Amino acid sequence: MSDGAGADSASGLIPDLWSAADRACEDELRQAIATGELLPALLAIEGADADARAAVEAWLSARAERVKELLAEGESSSVKRVVDALALALGREGGLAGDGGNYYAVDNSKLSRVLARRAGQPILMAAVWMLVGRRAGFAVVGVGLPGHFVVGVEGKIVDAYQGGQFLSLEQCRQIAARALPGRPFDQSWLAPASVQVMVERVLRNLANAHRQAEDDVGAYRALRLLAAIMPADGPVQIELARLTEEHGAWPDALAMLRGIAARFAGRREGQIAELKVMELESRTRVLN
Repeated sequence: MSDGAGADSASGLIPDLWSAADRACEDELRQAIATGELLPALLAIEGADADARAAVEAWLSARAERVKELLAEGESSSVKRVVDALALALGREGGLAGDGGNYYAVDNSKLSRVLARRAGQPILMAAVWMLVGRRAGFAVVGVGLPGHFVVGVEGKIVDAYQGGQFLSLEQCRQIAARALPGRPFDQSWLAPASVQVMVERVLRNLANAHRQAEDDVGAYRALRLLAAIMPADGPVQIELARLTEEHGAWPDALAMLRGIAARFAGRREGQIAELKVMELESRTRVLN
């Protein structure tokens, strides 16, 4: 990064890391969370352009119409028939399937790429089921089990990643136990997940995928979006400041750390920030 990395910090922009387009995506993401709209939130996360957005809208609408057609062929719309219709329209006909071979790929956390590749992680698979199911007129919600995101379809738990497999309460307990050994099952894990919760989970997955791909700029963008919607999460704020410093934007990192020290005074994150502030101030004096 150039020495002028923090030159535009007053506007919140850091050349090579955080552009005006990124700021616009952050604004869109905040608005989508405030209004509880999943689709614009996911498109903002990846920074989808107009063509990608149009392709996503067309694919979701076409699949929703196909679900309606399938259900119109029978006299009733039981939960099983709804799930079967979604599984057929999205999976066997639509080609959508969980990506077990390249699970941590960056594209698995980007909706437009998931639809283009017809593969994704559990939470993006669940999101597609939600978006299509709701367009078809059914109550499909996200369910954030520890370690594995699933959906609720008309009150029944379904694993979208596994193509629409129904899950019993005992199977949900087993999934949670694998992710959190020794922890008692919390019934609240079966409650519908908010858009905020889903966005947080997608962004954490995306940041991790970028790190594994050694894409520091991508990781920074994902983490900055996460920090923007989670201002009370001290560890996330500290990690963003650390990445900002690593990229050479010391003035911005220093400003972030001062803010963290003030907001988290008396807590571990505040103490860490105070020490880093002293270190960066000392380093800046030496360089000047």
